[in-house]
Amino acid sequence: LFYADNVPEVFEKENNNSTIVANQIRIPAVLNGRIDSPGDIDNFVFAGKAGDRVIAEVYARRLGSPLDSTLRLIDSKGSVLQTNDDYLDRTMGMVTHHADSYINFVLPANGAYTLSLRDVQGKGGEFYAYRLRVSPPRPDFKLRVSPSTVSIPRGGVMPLSLFVQRVDGFTNDIVLSLED
Repeated sequence: LFYADNVPEVFEKENNNSTIVANQIRIPAVLNGRIDSPGDIDNFVFAGKAGDRVIAEVYARRLGSPLDSTLRLIDSKGSVLQTNDDYLDRTMGMVTHHADSYINFVLPANGAYTLSLRDVQGKGGEFYAYRLRVSPPRPDFKLRVSPSTVSIPRGGVMPLSLFVQRVDGFTNDIVLSLED
C-alpha cells in the first residue's frame, strides 16, 4: 500500500526517544519513520502559535504495518495536551482494528510542542514503519460504497451501504447522484 502527499517529506533520525533529543520539524510535513525496537519512542518537536489548529495523523496499519500507534501532544512544560490510540476510519472497509492515531488540537500558547509516537503494545522492529502527517487542517471528505461495483438490471433494486468520513473538520454538504 502507498500514501502520497504534497507537503515536504522528513525522515526520522534515531536517538529521539526523549523530548530533549527529539527531531526538530517544521510543519506542514509528512514524517517517515519506524519504531525500530520494542519500547522505542519517536519524538518530534515543532514551534506552534496560540490559536493554531494542528492535525497529526498516523498512517501505519492502513498501509500494512503491524504498528499499533499511540500519539501524544505535549507542551513545553511536559504536560500531555491530547492523546489518541485508535482512530476509526470508516472508509477502510474490512479493516477491523483501526490502530492508527489522529489528533486535532488548537494550540493554547506560543512555544515548542512535542509529538510522541510509540507502539501501544510496546512492540517494534523492521516492519513497524509509519508516516505521520503534521499540518494545519485540510478539510475534506472520503467516501466508500459497498459493494464497490454494482450491476443493477433495468427496473431492479440493490441495497448499497455508503460510508462518509468527514476529515479535519469538514462541514460542507456532500451531494451525491447516480447516473445511467
